[in-house]
Amino acid sequence: MQEQDSSQIIQSLAQAGAGLPTYKRIAAKYVMFPLLNRSISWEKAWDIYDKEGEKIIAMASALSKEQLFQRVLVPRLFGLEDNSRYYSVAMVIEHLLIVGNALTVRLPILSQGKTLPNHVKIEDVKPYTEIDEDIVEKFADFMSTYREKLDASVKNIYIDNTSDHPWFGAFNPKQWSILGMVHQTVHRRQIEAIIKNIDTQKASSF
Repeated sequence: MQEQDSSQIIQSLAQAGAGLPTYKRIAAKYVMFPLLNRSISWEKAWDIYDKEGEKIIAMASALSKEQLFQRVLVPRLFGLEDNSRYYSVAMVIEHLLIVGNALTVRLPILSQGKTLPNHVKIEDVKPYTEIDEDIVEKFADFMSTYREKLDASVKNIYIDNTSDHPWFGAFNPKQWSILGMVHQTVHRRQIEAIIKNIDTQKASSF
């Protein structure tokens, strides 16, 4: 069978923001997230976020530059939309940085009862830009400082002030912390899948 090139793979994927299959989105919105929100505290959510980040940094730090920027098509994973299946490890980390920085800005505003300036759009957090070669170091720096920023500026995590996620609806700050934890976990699993196949697929530097 003839191997697909990068452009063919990209064209075969769904558009950015198309979301998860309906049954998975419903299961996450009405079963998984409510259960996690009841059983996991704000502190525990960020503890898990930290541990997943440490795993990501360790895995990425062991890669060569070529491996770090090699795009790999991974199988369908729970929580990962089709458009995001063809990333490099560098692209995943860039995406995590975009989302992480957004959380550190938006959660304090939300927790203080203020109105956020705009709604989240999936298309806006895609890593389809030029990525710096020191992306792993940038992510490590972010992971070492984000929690201090949240602790200093977040007020009421249970406040009845919400911001909509495009797939899952209105979340308050505490609920966003659960989403952040799950999001970090999903993409740690994606990085594992990329690395597993990194030597079997043709390298494509971004």
